[in-house]
Amino acid sequence: MARCGGTGDVKEPDDSIREVVASIWDAANEKAGGKLCAVQAVQVLGYKTQVVAGTNYFVKAKCGDGESDHVHLRIFKGFDGKSQLHGLRLDHKLDDPLEYFEG
Repeated sequence: MARCGGTGDVKEPDDSIREVVASIWDAANEKAGGKLCAVQAVQVLGYKTQVVAGTNYFVKAKCGDGESDHVHLRIFKGFDGKSQLHGLRLDHKLDDPLEYFEG
């Protein structure tokens, strides 16, 4: 159960979160120096949410075939419906916990 201002449990991905990730993928790839896979190849594995003045999404995604080809994304979606990449962590593994992080 989420506490006020905290993140909830990891949720199974759905089409809605896949659309959010797709909308910021170019920005994520640019921030990663062009090292990420094409948006069509990314696999969203799970996500957490945090309600603020909008919603922060903390997303775990797989982008490649290697053990360390997982990324953690922090995405802010405002009440206007626009999504922005607010943070990116590269070189994660499948078993690395999805936790709150700053940009």
